[in-house]
Amino acid sequence: MKKQTTILTTSVKTLAYCSTPLAAALLALAVVAAPAPAALMVNSVVEDPGNIQNVPGIDSSLTGATMAGAKISVGQNSGLMETVTWNATGAASGEAVGAMLGWRLSLAGESGGNPLVFQGLGTNGIDWIEIDLMPDRQIGAFDDHDPNPGTPGSVGGTDPWLGLIAAGSNSTLGWDIDVTYRDIVALNANSPEKDLYRGLRIDFTRTFVSDDVLSYVADSDAVRNIPEPASFLILGLTAMIAGCSRIRLGR
Repeated sequence: MKKQTTILTTSVKTLAYCSTPLAAALLALAVVAAPAPAALMVNSVVEDPGNIQNVPGIDSSLTGATMAGAKISVGQNSGLMETVTWNATGAASGEAVGAMLGWRLSLAGESGGNPLVFQGLGTNGIDWIEIDLMPDRQIGAFDDHDPNPGTPGSVGGTDPWLGLIAAGSNSTLGWDIDVTYRDIVALNANSPEKDLYRGLRIDFTRTFVSDDVLSYVADSDAVRNIPEPASFLILGLTAMIAGCSRIRLGR
């Protein structure tokens, strides 16, 4: 880009020196014809209800650390793929790193205000990435912004059409993305509010390669585990026993 700027500057000086109508016309044509970088964008958003996931409770905060245990799958349209488990790397940060295809997905802080950052690390090409927040246990759910407030316990949410941060992203081949939410989440036996989903998939319109970066905000909530009725009974009995002991000691 610096070389092009230098050449154009030299051309300007030359044309100004010649000062001919033809030179001026050629300069104007060169400026108009210069390609402008296209802004990266979200092409489409799909909400696939799939299989209903029932959860006991929702907490509005999920961080990079509390995402630990999530499964990240990355692959090519040819069928080649790898799945990696997400690990905490700090008090509020975490990541998953794929050695086979060469990639890293990370989150630093709370998901509502911080982006998932997907980086190419010497890849042979990636066509899609999928995040499962309920692989072996219920960790969390992606929170769409509509409807709002939606499921009790969830707050806000992200507009998936506006999730991509173009300033923090880089596309060598000029990809855009298609976003899919999968497997709707419902609180207990209630009907789904259609704002929470178990998984998020991102498809690239052109191959994601080495040194590419995707910066995408996808708000997610944690699943809050509520003790079973038996646990409540045990807690109640424990409190009663402790109370009786204090009364006896007081006598």
